[in-house]
Amino acid sequence: MNYFGMFFSFMLPGILLGSMGAIAVHQELQRRKRQKARKVQRAGQPGARRVADKGKLYVYDMNAAA
Repeated sequence: MNYFGMFFSFMLPGILLGSMGAIAVHQELQRRKRQKARKVQRAGQPGARRVADKGKLYVYDMNAAA
């Protein structure tokens, strides 16, 4: 029996496809987790955009930033 051919014909593609599937599932779960966190964050301010404080965006004096 040609075990070398069986290994490269069945086992390696199975390992590759299985690992790609596991990575895809993991990424999808992370995406859903981020979406859920973003939705909870927005729930406090329905319909309103969050605007950053411009004083914190631009640092003109390094002593004042600390």
